[in-house]
Amino acid sequence: MDKNLCYKINRLARMLMAKVNEQTKPHGVTQGQLPVLCCLDDEGGQTQAELCKNIQVEQPTMANTLSRMERDGLIYRVACDQDRRQSKIFLSEKTLPTVELLQRKSDEVVDLMTRDMSEADVVEFKRLVNIAMRSLER
Repeated sequence: MDKNLCYKINRLARMLMAKVNEQTKPHGVTQGQLPVLCCLDDEGGQTQAELCKNIQVEQPTMANTLSRMERDGLIYRVACDQDRRQSKIFLSEKTLPTVELLQRKSDEVVDLMTRDMSEADVVEFKRLVNIAMRSLER
């Protein structure tokens, strides 16, 4: 398995997400919820469809994630003025101060992952990951 790049990338992603989860769970947030919180923090009220597109997850996955987040008081929904069948999703007041802390915790995990890399290595790593993602998205 040492030579299997697919396995190594999958293992790296799982290890990275486990570490992020370790850092965010004490704050009542799982690693799957973190992208939703960050996306809502960046761009305020979004529909479920917009979140799916921005975070690149399937609709059923997003629906389940949002239901749990709403149940836990992390987000709330407001019916859209233009289409009452849709709602905009917002961060709750209790969640707003936590998002910045969670982003820092996530950044600390990335710093841990790249601590043995030079600054140039990190830039190159990000560049290569972006190229690989674009190639697979085509």
